This record gives sequence, C-alpha cells and structure tokens, in this order.
Amino acid sequence: MVQALPLLVLLGLMAGCAPVAVRPPPAPPPAVVRFHGSVVYPGAGSLPDGATLTVSLYERGAVGTRALAHSPPVPASGSPQAFVLEVPQSLLRDGQFYVLRARIDDAVGRPLWIQAAPAPVDVAVAARPVTLWLINMAASLPKPVSRPLAGGQAVPSGPPVLVANGLRPTWTARIFGVRGARQLRTSVGAHDPLRQTYRGVSRQRLASGVVVYATADGFVTLTISPGNCRLPAGARSMVWHAILETPAATYRGCASGIP
Repeated sequence: MVQALPLLVLLGLMAGCAPVAVRPPPAPPPAVVRFHGSVVYPGAGSLPDGATLTVSLYERGAVGTRALAHSPPVPASGSPQAFVLEVPQSLLRDGQFYVLRARIDDAVGRPLWIQAAPAPVDVAVAARPVTLWLINMAASLPKPVSRPLAGGQAVPSGPPVLVANGLRPTWTARIFGVRGARQLRTSVGAHDPLRQTYRGVSRQRLASGVVVYATADGFVTLTISPGNCRLPAGARSMVWHAILETPAATYRGCASGIP
C-alpha cells in the first residue's frame, strides 16, 4: 500500500497537467435595427375573432420592391396598437429607400385593414417612433375631390417644378409651387383620364437622396429617387425614377425637373 502512494501521486500530477478544453465564447447576437411605433385604424369597432396585425419592411428601388422582414402576426387588439419590428442590420444597405406597411387580416388571411400608402422610414433615425394609418377595406373610399383654388382657378398656374409620368396605364403627376403652396396634380388613363388636384402637399428629403411628396391625409404619395430612367426604352434618359402610390394602385415611371 505504501508503494502505491507514489504512483497515485504521479497520476494526480499528470492529470493536473493535462490540457483543459476551453469552450469558445458564444457569438454575439446579430446587430438589429428596431422600428417601432403605433398602428392606427380609426373607427375600427369590433374586429372578428382571429384578426391579426402584421408590419413589414420593404426596400424600394428603381427595379421594384422587395420584402425584407415581417413581424410575427399578433392579435389585433384595438386602435392605436403598438408594434415592434426588428430587422438584422446585415439586410440594410446605405443609400437605399425603405418603407413600412401594416395590415390586419382575418382568421383566413383576407385583408380587413390596409395601409393606403407606405410610410417612408430613414434607417439612420430608426429610433424615432412611426405612426402607420390604415383604411378599412370594406368601407367605400370616396375619390379625392379637386377643390377650387384661390381666384377660382381649378388647377395651379405657372409651370410645374417637377413632372413624372409612366405607361401601362398612362399617368402623369406634376408638382406645383413650394412649401405651404405646394400642390400635386395627377392624371391617370389615356382616354377620359381621372384628374385630381391635391393641396397642402408635404415634401420630405431622405438621407439617401430620395424625395417623398405626400398629401395631407397620406393616401397619395409621389416618390422620386435618383438614377437614369428611360420611358419607353430608347427614349431620352431622365435622371429620376418615380413611383405614384394611390389607394387604388401603384404606378411606376420616370421624372424630370427639380424635386
């Protein structure tokens, strides 16, 4: 037994000198950009059982719009309703234009409330809360009415500062005036076109160089983004891409002038 003690001591020393496996530290969670705010759908009343709210982030460019992230559907609990959408930083790119859209669906996925126009967001100031306004799909939306302007003029006088147009269908959007006198005039359709004039149009320039014009109610927006644009192919190149968003449809084209 006495002779076994040195052997045990030697084995203990060898065990103490054996390398110890060190686990690498856990990888840090991916950086995220957190969009948050409120979704408003006035006069919603009672929603059917199973109605859910979803908020999505889209990247909008000259070649189209692609979805980047969607929030998990949550029960629609009443207006206003808070939302949070976390997007991995790796999905976002400098100089791109991003918008948020919200919607409320019933239990089988049919839209009940939708956003009439997307809400532009600036990634650089994502910490600021955003309010998303929805309209009722079941309600009959009145068409915007062209209101007479001062002096009895039905349309703005003078040349427009910006002209946007597109095809399929033929459409035109013109911006007149500046600041508080800024107005938007639209025309959609080649034969018997629908013409509308909007007053009190706001203008927002994003860090990416994108300019967004919006009507006072937010239902109609005209987005101008830099980049060569030809309409149709082979025609004179313009320096702006244009997207006209209305409750009825989205129209794409080109623009010229000073946005």
